[in-house]
Amino acid sequence: MAVTNGETMTYDGVVGAIEGIVDRCAAEGDRIGYFAAMYLAVTKTVRQRAIDGRFEDPARMERFVTRFADRYLDAERAWRRGAPCAESWQRAFRAAGRWRPIFLQHVLLGINAHINLDLGITASEVGGGSMDAVRSDFDAVNDVLSDLVDGCQGALGSVSPWLDLVDRIGGEGDETLIRFSLIAARRQAWSVAVRLSTLTGIERVRAIDAIDAATVGVARAVEHPGLPASALLLAVRAREHAEPADVMRLLAAVRPDES
Repeated sequence: MAVTNGETMTYDGVVGAIEGIVDRCAAEGDRIGYFAAMYLAVTKTVRQRAIDGRFEDPARMERFVTRFADRYLDAERAWRRGAPCAESWQRAFRAAGRWRPIFLQHVLLGINAHINLDLGITASEVGGGSMDAVRSDFDAVNDVLSDLVDGCQGALGSVSPWLDLVDRIGGEGDETLIRFSLIAARRQAWSVAVRLSTLTGIERVRAIDAIDAATVGVARAVEHPGLPASALLLAVRAREHAEPADVMRLLAAVRPDES
């Protein structure tokens, strides 16, 4: 099992740690909590599926999920302490201090850093020399994310009256912007995992730095998608009046439709 701050991390440990972030952010009105709340819903869903016996190797899946969560928890902790963390996470955290990003942009910035950077790194670490063994865990995490997308979109739509306008410019075909972004991110993450699994030492460090830089580039596009789109996002943001704690409550309560 993964270890964070000297504590052995389990599903319950991860859930408790993320709940602590959400509670603090809700009390302080800190918009960093938007992604944390969505991630809490994801982790609770994975934990329930583990209880239900949905995974091939439950112990390995728990190691995967906790090591994946460690990267987010470590980044959030470093940010609060003023310590270095990945630039893609810094970009997401800095955005939380500004009024302009809409609720969806905050969530997408977190997804960008955690999937495009963290997921591939985690898969390469857990997989080691056999990426085939970890592919089922990788896909299981992505399946949970995919299953929760519509619920997250619905939760955000309930407090962002003009959110559907964003999908018209950002999605593709019948895909919503958040689902389209997730599909692209999960493809990138597996490519990253396979590439990193072959690297060690300074080559691996340099590769991760390059991946972080590319992920920052995606974050810039999420925040500043061009003048016409930015003007639309400003109009959407002007209609968003929900308190941060209420947005977090809605996102944390999202569950997949298991029917």
